[in-house]
Amino acid sequence: MKFTLYTSNCIGNAKNNIYSNKVEIESVDDLLTAVSYDHVCAEYKNNHRSVSNYIFSNVEVMDCDNDYSDDWLYLNDFEKIFIDVSFAVVPSRNHMKPKGSKAARPRCHIYFPHRPFYSSDECTTLKKRIYKYAPFFDANALDAARFIYGCNSNEVIWHEGSKTIEEFLDEKDFEEFDRSIRNIQEGSRNTTMSRIAGRLIKRYGNTEYAHQIYLEKSQLCKPPLEQGELNTIWNSAQHFYEKVSKQDGYIAPEEYNKPPQWETPIPFDEYNLPKFPVDTLPEAIGNYVSALSESTQTPVDMAAASAIAVMSVCMQGKFKIRAKPDWTEPVNTFVLTVMDPSERKSAVENAMIRPLNLYEAEQNLQNAGAIETSKMQKRILERRQKVLEEQAAKGKADADEVARIAEEIAGYKEMKPLKLYVDDITTEKLTSVLASNDGRAAILSTEGGIFDTLSGAYSKTVNIDVMLKGYSGDSIRVDRIGRNSESIMNPALTVLLMVQPSVLSGVMQNGTFRGRGLTARFLYSIPTSFVGKRKYRSTSVPDDVYFEYEKCIRNMLEDEYEGKAEIITLSQKADAMIEDFAETLEPELKKGYADIADWAGKLVGNILRISALICRASVYRSHDFLDVAESLEVDDEQMAKAIRIGNYFIEHAKAAFMLMGADQIIRQSKKIVEVIRDNRLVEFTRRDIMRLCRTFKKAEDVQQVLNRLIDYGYIAEKLDNSYSGKGRPPAQVYLVNPYIYEN
Repeated sequence: MKFTLYTSNCIGNAKNNIYSNKVEIESVDDLLTAVSYDHVCAEYKNNHRSVSNYIFSNVEVMDCDNDYSDDWLYLNDFEKIFIDVSFAVVPSRNHMKPKGSKAARPRCHIYFPHRPFYSSDECTTLKKRIYKYAPFFDANALDAARFIYGCNSNEVIWHEGSKTIEEFLDEKDFEEFDRSIRNIQEGSRNTTMSRIAGRLIKRYGNTEYAHQIYLEKSQLCKPPLEQGELNTIWNSAQHFYEKVSKQDGYIAPEEYNKPPQWETPIPFDEYNLPKFPVDTLPEAIGNYVSALSESTQTPVDMAAASAIAVMSVCMQGKFKIRAKPDWTEPVNTFVLTVMDPSERKSAVENAMIRPLNLYEAEQNLQNAGAIETSKMQKRILERRQKVLEEQAAKGKADADEVARIAEEIAGYKEMKPLKLYVDDITTEKLTSVLASNDGRAAILSTEGGIFDTLSGAYSKTVNIDVMLKGYSGDSIRVDRIGRNSESIMNPALTVLLMVQPSVLSGVMQNGTFRGRGLTARFLYSIPTSFVGKRKYRSTSVPDDVYFEYEKCIRNMLEDEYEGKAEIITLSQKADAMIEDFAETLEPELKKGYADIADWAGKLVGNILRISALICRASVYRSHDFLDVAESLEVDDEQMAKAIRIGNYFIEHAKAAFMLMGADQIIRQSKKIVEVIRDNRLVEFTRRDIMRLCRTFKKAEDVQQVLNRLIDYGYIAEKLDNSYSGKGRPPAQVYLVNPYIYEN
């Protein structure tokens, strides 16, 4: 079962009409996430909900408040009413609560997937058909622009059926039509037999079976129709069949039971993700990354991706790289590493940022006196201002003197403790950190809580502006209550997050995050797990390796910041290399990288940033005021290294955008293939798999995996036209690709 919902960014807001987040529903978890927000079942022009703006839908929702009678329907009762129909039931926000004058009772929404609709009339017609069959639904909720309030609940009925609600209703209509025909009297014979022929051929196809039923029904004609007349009617129905057979999704009877044309299945590990090319990093950093990987028994990618972010923390705001006369890039980066729990994410991050912590502590200890003095001077100025304002109000102080002290306070730059990074912060607080830290800040965390904050989990509003502007360097306006607004010019934000796959899956499914380009700004790393292969007694990081790493980081941290970034340039060869890369990349945005075009479109900029980081980290710069620091230029070797790192991130971005969230399903798919092999199955049903593989508790869980095996080419559905339409349809049979036994 699969359908599409469109969510807002709010909950319980009846005045909202904007539903901009498209959510593909394929599982209970997908549904629970979507229905936690106010949502609709259709796409509307400009995302604005109204019947006139209707564009598309593939699901309808019906409202059951149990106001129809005192014989209440509970959530699991719908499985008995809509037998073999695909649907999902979700409690409404007033489920088992009093509502108006009505006592507490079951209240829910039922989602019925259907074929794509491109007209609001189709939507309304179907809802009216459902209501006619099941009048316990709300008769006032049948229009094509209904919205549903968000509701947090874990109580969901996910019912995988063999038919859609349309097919179910068609069957009921046919049965009712069939029962209504007893005697076909003269004057209505041609019309009635035409209706019978049309319905039969639509249901059973142009088959001998359908023709035989047609001839049987003709015996009800009084007097009988001539055979020639019956043939004419049936021929007309066959012409109707030609039109029906051209509809999307229709399978002609001759295609049933046709053996599939097997091809080699797609390997589950198609995305055999490359390891980070550690040799591209500056020597001191690369040596430490390799040693730390050995010491912690973790993939080298974890430390290497972190190294990109650590260099970024040291250099952000201090440097820019000029690609062309009219194009410069800041050097801050967003890095997202994805690993399962117990992968030692915290150990790696703590080891990588240790020099940052030491430098920050030393600087704050060294400047403690000056910081306190600066704070005291600020307080003195503010007290003087208060006294003068009180005196001026009494006419005892000169207004010019008040203005001078106000101007002095406005221009006073208080010395603040050095704060190189934070690990858990709200967007409002992050803005304040940027404002008080010369426009620079960093978020370094092994949790993904920042995404909850950004998505409005606590404020109910999505706020990602500070992230977007912090990445690009666009100015941020800060408005504080009781104070004049100020602007943060050229902000620079670095982000390093190490999160679990479930966090990334949620990020990728957030329509706002991707729609506004947040997901396109991250460099993704999905290392191969070492769990199950780790040694207890590993080699510790040698002291000299760590000290060289710390020395390198400290050297970059000691670069002076005068409020204007130093420009890193490109050598002629480096410039030619990045141009060639960009020219090669561009057509791929419409081809091989089409699914990640938003991300790949920023890749050249990210490679430039990485090349600048490599360039600066590769040289030792004296910070003696007597020495003049040399200018920095990215050479061809450094650009080649940056491009290699960029190619690494391409493969990992593909996995992040395309495969994330599927890890568990892939593992289960491999398990089912093993079961097929072990039992030498040629064909099977879903029930067979549940019997042979006890790890599955629900039919819908098995179905997700079977669908994945179909997509990858390991199995195929066996088509069967033997079902007469009476009784329960036979279970779906799946055929096994012989390739399974050859490899």
